[in-house]
Amino acid sequence: MLMKFIKRIKHHIFNRLLLTSSLTIIATVVVLIVVISNYYSDLIIKREMDLNIRTLERVEDYFINKEADWNGITRTLYEKGSLIDDISYALHNDYEDYLKYRLDKFTGHPSFIPSNIDTYFYGYFSQDDDINAVSLLSEDFSDISYLFIYNYGRWNQSIAKENGETIENESIIPEDRIEDTFIKHIAINNPATLQKMGELVIYYSTEGLDKIVQRENAEVKSSFFLFKEDGQLVYANNQKIPEKFVENLPNANYDNQVKWQGDTYYVNSIKGIGQYTAFTVIPHKEMNKLTVVKGTMWLLIIPFITIAIILTYSFMRNYSARIRRIDASIQEVQKGNLAIRIPESKKEDELATIASSFNAMLDELNEYIERVYVLNLKQKQAELKALQSQINPHFLFNTLEVIRMTAVVDGSKTSSKMIYHLSRLLRYSLESKDMVPLQVELENVQQYLQLVQLQHPDKLTVLFDIPREIERTPIQKLVLQPIVENYIVHGFQKDRKDNRLEIIAKQVTDHIQIVIQDNGKGIQEDRLNTILEHINDEEGENMNSIGMKNVHQRLKLKHGKGYGLTIESRENQGTNITLIIPRGGDEIV
Repeated sequence: MLMKFIKRIKHHIFNRLLLTSSLTIIATVVVLIVVISNYYSDLIIKREMDLNIRTLERVEDYFINKEADWNGITRTLYEKGSLIDDISYALHNDYEDYLKYRLDKFTGHPSFIPSNIDTYFYGYFSQDDDINAVSLLSEDFSDISYLFIYNYGRWNQSIAKENGETIENESIIPEDRIEDTFIKHIAINNPATLQKMGELVIYYSTEGLDKIVQRENAEVKSSFFLFKEDGQLVYANNQKIPEKFVENLPNANYDNQVKWQGDTYYVNSIKGIGQYTAFTVIPHKEMNKLTVVKGTMWLLIIPFITIAIILTYSFMRNYSARIRRIDASIQEVQKGNLAIRIPESKKEDELATIASSFNAMLDELNEYIERVYVLNLKQKQAELKALQSQINPHFLFNTLEVIRMTAVVDGSKTSSKMIYHLSRLLRYSLESKDMVPLQVELENVQQYLQLVQLQHPDKLTVLFDIPREIERTPIQKLVLQPIVENYIVHGFQKDRKDNRLEIIAKQVTDHIQIVIQDNGKGIQEDRLNTILEHINDEEGENMNSIGMKNVHQRLKLKHGKGYGLTIESRENQGTNITLIIPRGGDEIV
């Protein structure tokens, strides 16, 4: 009998697992009951104190990171001469003068991207989710102030208002009127005289601290307090700690265990967190409550373990039989029998999921080749649509930028014409059609070129040579415009009046050849080789411009590898781009 039992244990993994786990659980429980019963209360206290210490350490790390951010802000302000000049002007002039100064400065700047305190503050402070707002205050002029809000919801909620009152100047709000916020002041000095010009005030939401100090489903309620160096309470997560006790925290030199008015409190603190000191406080009665709950749990754990072992054994035999059936079916599949199926159980568990998945896998195996073919076809269509969808935001951005700059320069005199052309471009780009007549695609290109000619009058000549017999030839939407746009961005020379762009189409045997040629800047040989390699690399990463590669890949995906575009260019002489599309297919009316 004994040998038979040993053999069953040896050759059945579930029996070994049951025996091993049962012996381990029983031995562990006995040891825990003997050892922990004498020291359990101390261990609980130590654990909760350690948790509070880790909370304080996380708070310290939180403010160390903030300190690094503050140092980075100060360093960047003085390293960027143009930025400190911009801030200095803003601190000594009213908002209208500053807007005029910034517009003049941006108009004379060669870049389309503005560089000023708005862009700097947004780029720096919008990345910190804890920041509600930032204000810039002048030292010499009390009425000059700027407010940059990055979280309007939290900012409005943090301002304490009485009886629906409104605040005329939200950039100068008394700090005692701002709730759920801690504030950092950074002095801004003149780099030449070192005299204080103003102050940068950063308003941080306390939500970041809430996430650190508030423990979910905590069995012990721990309180957290954050004080300034002058003893002012900045932040509190108070779990019914008496106010008098809290007021004495910054001034008292407490040990870990404190007696106060007949009650015992466990206090942890960490000082020197920049200008702050943090405390955690746990009342002893919270520890007593936890100790009672844990003691009761120990009294119940032994019968529960016994019941668990019995129930585990009762289910083990059933699961073991089901596992053996799964193993036998897998071995049949290894032998090539794809008709085998695992009997599915009515039980909803992992083994039933394995059986169902195994059977489904075998059912789908015979249809695999057809499925792969369909999936490949759908994947090509998805790639085609994905490439086409990249065009719209790319060219709309450039077009809108042209309109914006033209409106600034000539006082909006030509804006109505440009907006008209833009509306037609938008209407065309948003149509759901994938294929359009060549003539319609060319009309879209004309709309774009007329926008450019409005911006640069008498500097660009455009010629079209399109035979009437191929005007109705189907072509993918938005394949010509990106190439023309590429010439305007990279080849068009604003200082010349003889810029010339020609679009020529002709039928060659069974395909249509469309040539877009210009007399622009051209492309260096090394750069041209890089572009050619890039547009033919299906897996490579995008370069600065997606236009060429997008058009080339769309044409290949739609019509096959024999179609696409080729590029010929010489530096300072111009560029020729040739598109090849099929002549076949029904003409689009």
